[in-house]
Amino acid sequence: QLKQPFMVISQCIVYNISMEFGEIVKELRLQRNMSQMDLALEAGISQGYLAMVESHQKIPTITTIFKIAKALGIAPAALFESTDMDKQQIKSQIIDLIQSKL
Repeated sequence: QLKQPFMVISQCIVYNISMEFGEIVKELRLQRNMSQMDLALEAGISQGYLAMVESHQKIPTITTIFKIAKALGIAPAALFESTDMDKQQIKSQIIDLIQSKL
């Protein structure tokens, strides 16, 4: 029984990382005046896949993360720096998700 809440928490954490990652990629791309196609070509991935990453529909592999970082001219770790996302809001989402699964 305890296993289920932990799975819910881990899924929620992955989802939030994915959301932040997509937002950061998009923000950095726009700061560099790059279109999705520009970044996708530079990174060696499809524009459609990049669009899905930016819109939180796909979680990229480690290899893709490195490709995107290289194309943006940054260290891969920079793609995981926290945005202005409200930590209290994330905490509330996790609690709500857990309660809905109990």
